[in-house]
Amino acid sequence: MIDTESVATTLATIMTTYGLHAIGAVVVMIVGWLLSRMTYRLIRRLCSRTEQIDRTLVLFLADAARYAVLTFTIVAVLTTFGIATTSFVAAVGALGLAIGLALQGTLSHFAAGIMLIIFRPFHVGDTVETGGVTGVISIVNVFYTELEGEDGRIVVPNGKLWGEIVKVPRASLR
Repeated sequence: MIDTESVATTLATIMTTYGLHAIGAVVVMIVGWLLSRMTYRLIRRLCSRTEQIDRTLVLFLADAARYAVLTFTIVAVLTTFGIATTSFVAAVGALGLAIGLALQGTLSHFAAGIMLIIFRPFHVGDTVETGGVTGVISIVNVFYTELEGEDGRIVVPNGKLWGEIVKVPRASLR
């Protein structure tokens, strides 16, 4: 025969112990989610005050900050349940290193694109000569820059523009 009093006591103990952890985890998740949204909006608002920061870079920074806050929130939720997060954080770090090594060439173009967007050595509409091609800049993207040349559209990886000599005629300088 099942002792209903001991079952009720055990159930109450489990609900009290894990119920409080669950409620705490939900509260942490909601607060983290709200903070990530506020961080996203704050970065977009601050960066949009100046026209020197490209919209692409603004969205990238805002998204990166939002996902960083969400990652910390997930780690906090796991900690609330008593799960050791050191191995989780180490695995995420190793994954980031592996992805970084696999995408090394692409990331160098990405980093060069960010540098071109921030420092703006040339602008859309400037005529430039680099790597044996000449054209008018039509788009400066995070990974590549498009030139309108005599023969048509030319796509130049940003790593080439950042790492090589770029000639900008005096008429194009501002």
